[in-house]
Amino acid sequence: MLFQVLFLFALPIIINAATVTFPPTVGLGTSDVQYTSSASSFDALKISNVNSTTYEWYYFDAISDDGSYSAVATFFIAPNTAFPFTGSPTMTLEVLLSIQTPDSDVFYLNGVFATDAQVTTDGDGASGIWEGTGLSFNSSSDMSSYDIVIDSADLMGVTGTISMQSIAPAHYPCSAAQAGATMQLLPNVGWANAVPDSRATVQLEINGQNVSFTGSGYHDMNWGDIPFLDAVGTWHWGHGRLGPYSLVWFDGTSQDGSPHTSGYVSLNGAIVGSQCSGVNVTATSSGFDIGIDLGEEGVVQAQFSTDHTLLSFQDVYFRWSGSLVGGISGGEQYTGSAMFDEFDFTNS
Repeated sequence: MLFQVLFLFALPIIINAATVTFPPTVGLGTSDVQYTSSASSFDALKISNVNSTTYEWYYFDAISDDGSYSAVATFFIAPNTAFPFTGSPTMTLEVLLSIQTPDSDVFYLNGVFATDAQVTTDGDGASGIWEGTGLSFNSSSDMSSYDIVIDSADLMGVTGTISMQSIAPAHYPCSAAQAGATMQLLPNVGWANAVPDSRATVQLEINGQNVSFTGSGYHDMNWGDIPFLDAVGTWHWGHGRLGPYSLVWFDGTSQDGSPHTSGYVSLNGAIVGSQCSGVNVTATSSGFDIGIDLGEEGVVQAQFSTDHTLLSFQDVYFRWSGSLVGGISGGEQYTGSAMFDEFDFTNS
């Protein structure tokens, strides 16, 4: 990892009406944090300042249809006092990149710190540059397309692009994208899913080796105003595609043990369910069973297999990729692929 020279504490600087710059170190003072949606700026920043207890990140992933390839890029604005899996208690602007190929569960994993970060909002979309890392992301104003650009041959040994063309409408934890909706996935944790599913094309060169694939792409953002460990007890989140269906699910608990769920299903690009009830995720010997009750539309039942372990930290956090099998109960069954994250702080 590359640690840059520490800068003086400072609040983010407003460059113009649409662009915000964050300095590379923890800020002083309080932060304004947004948990209720507005009519526009879906993918805009939701925090005004990163202090020792606040965090935000932009997350992107792509997975091949058979689950044998994946690429994940996460753009953090977070010290590890707020989110425990970043690399520094004072440096906040880390980019983490992990890439999986059929030859190895984790072909590549690396992180670097930026000298500053600039996030520009255009319509509902957002674009970001983590200066000094070679990584950036660009969005269309309607969030129909995203490109993650990697030009980091010297620091990370990686160049190339991850391109996404959305095929599923954006949503919040309990509703479609609309003004006045709650953006709290659970208390003190915000979540907005700009791209639940997309046609993704990945073209990378890693230390001289070409890695290219097509499949399903995904993008969301998370944020919070208290340390993640103080808000979350358990966390089971994932997304995948089954034939014409795009799925996103969450089943977890707060630190006090109270349950919270979120389920999303789109069919051929139209939302058929975006809700905070009727969702169940159960561990099995080979992975997880996922159920999303859509009422009159039926119940989506899917089985996710943890074929590849992509990340593992201290037995409290895991990321897997693997196969997804299922569909509407009693209807046609499909096979696809999925990504799945688990946090479990109950025994830590």
